[in-house]
Amino acid sequence: MAGLDAFPSVYGGDGERTESFADETVAVNAGFHPALADEQPVETVTNDALVWVLGEVYGFERNGAYQPRPAGIDTPTYCANLYESDGIDFVHGLNGDFAGVIYDREERTVFLITDRLGSYPVFHARTDDTLLCSTDIQALARCPGVEPEFDRDYLAEFLAFKRSFGVTTPLSGIERLPPASVTAIDLDGLSTESRRYWCPRYRPKDEPFEYFVEEFVERFRRVLSEWVRDDRKYGLLLSGGSDSRLLMAAMDRPVVGFHMNDWPNREARVAKEVATAAGSEFHPLHRDEEYRRRSLAENPSLSNFDGWYKQGYPTAFADEITGSVDTLMSGLYADTLFKGHSIPSPKLSLGSLGKVTLPFETPIRTIDEFIERRAAEAPEYLVGEVDLESVLRENISATADGEIDHHGVRYPSIRELVLCSDYYPLSNDTELIYTNSLRQLGPYRTPFLDNRLIDLHLSMPVKYQLRRNIVHRAIERLDPSLAEVPHSESGVPTNRSFPVEYLGRHLNALRWKHLDSETPPTPWCTHGPWPNDEEFVRSNGFVRDALVENRELIDSHPHLDWDGVRRSYRDHLDGEDNTVELYTLLTLLEMPVTKRLCDVTETDGQESDGQESDGPPAQSSDDPLIKLPSTENGGDD
Repeated sequence: MAGLDAFPSVYGGDGERTESFADETVAVNAGFHPALADEQPVETVTNDALVWVLGEVYGFERNGAYQPRPAGIDTPTYCANLYESDGIDFVHGLNGDFAGVIYDREERTVFLITDRLGSYPVFHARTDDTLLCSTDIQALARCPGVEPEFDRDYLAEFLAFKRSFGVTTPLSGIERLPPASVTAIDLDGLSTESRRYWCPRYRPKDEPFEYFVEEFVERFRRVLSEWVRDDRKYGLLLSGGSDSRLLMAAMDRPVVGFHMNDWPNREARVAKEVATAAGSEFHPLHRDEEYRRRSLAENPSLSNFDGWYKQGYPTAFADEITGSVDTLMSGLYADTLFKGHSIPSPKLSLGSLGKVTLPFETPIRTIDEFIERRAAEAPEYLVGEVDLESVLRENISATADGEIDHHGVRYPSIRELVLCSDYYPLSNDTELIYTNSLRQLGPYRTPFLDNRLIDLHLSMPVKYQLRRNIVHRAIERLDPSLAEVPHSESGVPTNRSFPVEYLGRHLNALRWKHLDSETPPTPWCTHGPWPNDEEFVRSNGFVRDALVENRELIDSHPHLDWDGVRRSYRDHLDGEDNTVELYTLLTLLEMPVTKRLCDVTETDGQESDGQESDGPPAQSSDDPLIKLPSTENGGDD
């Protein structure tokens, strides 16, 4: 019998609720936090439909008028009401981060819906008589009847670029739904039809910068005022920079500022100063040697082939965070949307002093130029030769109607491909494993993904993204005391002009590099929020030990070569930067799907001694080429 099994498995924390539904045709298993929904599915009153939603819908826009979701109505009930009144086209007006299933029993149709940016990936695969869907590719790959294999080209893209692109995945027979889509499934024949209801269109307005500052501040305030409730305690992932600081400035109440770091460095001190100035609690979260071991053991199961295991940063602090707050927020994606971080810009070499990124756009006018800028070498541990430039050319092309197809996701023109492909779809983002780890903890939000801010981003000229700082101006408007605190990276208060901030950032970077008397405790510790991973791989034996522990798995993998792994690691020790390909490899090796497809029993190789290996370990008799040079200053952080 034909059927659909949607979301066959979900992962989550201790507070998660799970609900299961099944009839003769459709089965749905859903996990959700009780703060986001009372129960699922929600049944419509008049047209015999069932509605499930993962994530949150914040409001609805109709004919240019926006209404926030009422506080007393949860997301699935809200969507069920809209489906009754507007039919499936209600999805076009939704604002939020979500994926959903609507089972219309009268029409014998199931609709799968994704939000504008595809922030919740929905993977799908077919067996003989069933269509299976899940937001977790690890779970989908182990469903009965699903027998994927690794696709070498798409696997090479993940290992080299730290992501998979478009609707593709490294597993044959498994793809993801496009962003901003409604996919209708006819249950009488399991035929499917997917249509796009939105795509990013860059239409810059010819307005002064002050216009955008006013719009940004007003929209940002409005988003937070609609979100914040008096009966909830809020936490914020706080850095020494400006994006999270903006949230603290816009909140009308104190929050708990969580700051993750390896040691009490400059970044941590500035973050504490920001929290103090805002009258908020500062809660440091220390990353120690146990943190890395646990990250490798726990986080790869959260990966949908996006990012590194280490980017599931909060999982090691789950109890501390969930025991302190009800809802967690972050400033993620401010850099991408409003600071031009995804806009290609030229770099000026200063010789031994390093490189400076110039605040101008490098024009990319053709698909060839886009591919040439993206292209990279495939890791040398892949079996056979993979020309990644050729793989990109096979998967990025112009369509007959003038759009650009990038691995199955379409963009209106080369302009949107260049400006928007880092976040559309969001399910391709290299930081998505970070977002997934935050969602494990409970309700989580980042205001920068609100539709109203996305729309503003698409109307803001590139020159303002590159040569102004709208986030800094907003902090100055919302809380002048926070704008007086220097930015941890630049050393300049955020209320200074862009030229002063730009010059100060580069001059202070040189001063700190050559004259700073404060020595980090290990070679890989920095004065920023994250360690120097290139140096960590080179100076600490953790990565080497993990590779050795996975030797059997590497030998059994059809596309991996152990000698190539050793060469990649040795080349890194000798000065090349192979951090990306080594970290993505470790993530791949610890994924449950990899162990299953290679028929290797899942074990935690990091449990052998519970410690990071430091300095030159005893040389392995069966692995003489994986070793570390002797160091005098390497130590556990």
